[in-house]
Amino acid sequence: MKKMKKILVAVLAVVLAVGCICAFTACNGGTKEDTIYVYTNAGFAPYEYINDKNEIVGVDIDIMNAIGAELGYKIVINDVKFPTILNYVKENKMAIGAAGMTQKPDRDAVAAASITYATSVQYVILPATTTIQPDPITGKVSMAQLAGMKIGTQEGTTGYYLVSDAVDGTTEDDTFTPGSLTGTNASYVEYTNAIIASGDIGSSLNAVVIDKLPARAITEGSSELVCYELDEEPESYVLYLNKDATELSAKVNEVLAKMIANGTIDTYTINHSTGK
Repeated sequence: MKKMKKILVAVLAVVLAVGCICAFTACNGGTKEDTIYVYTNAGFAPYEYINDKNEIVGVDIDIMNAIGAELGYKIVINDVKFPTILNYVKENKMAIGAAGMTQKPDRDAVAAASITYATSVQYVILPATTTIQPDPITGKVSMAQLAGMKIGTQEGTTGYYLVSDAVDGTTEDDTFTPGSLTGTNASYVEYTNAIIASGDIGSSLNAVVIDKLPARAITEGSSELVCYELDEEPESYVLYLNKDATELSAKVNEVLAKMIANGTIDTYTINHSTGK
């Protein structure tokens, strides 16, 4: 009988041990708490792109790898369609959207924004033979100067919303408000990324609107394309995290603040902008 009790005690100990392991791993709903799942769209150089070794690299990737190293998390990078990124973040407490994402109210309603780690403005990419010239004082091109053009955009980005609003107009309180390109015969086409879109300039497109650094990366060294800043408001880049991941968000913001202060993110940006 005593022997049987010892066996039962041993079995119970094993069960409890397994239960403890389960509590820290699979029993939390399948999420590994030691892993951060990063969702990006690798067609937005220098922030995320695929190098000649078929690896996803870029400023955002360096930032996330540094965060993982600092906080002790494994980083898993996932290349997905840009408009789906926040869906993944919403579904997983250990997911982060890192894709040169502009902070916007509609995105804030779905996920929690980090502190701003970079700022940008919108650029227009045009054929080198274009007759459009920037304002001699501001050095910028107005959206109205793109009248009648067929404009390429990257789906779900600020450029897409900027161009679609300009072409379609906006509706507030059921009142139609014409955009700067409404009625000019201008149109727009959505692409998965601006690199592919820019390849159609001169054939099926007249222009592409995308953020500053991707525009410069696409046109750098090109004899066929040029880019100019659009006269529009600047935007702030943030990481987006699950709204319930408050502890992770606080830790990520601490690391970001440190990287901003010591110039690490500037270094990443320079390195990826110069192809190093």
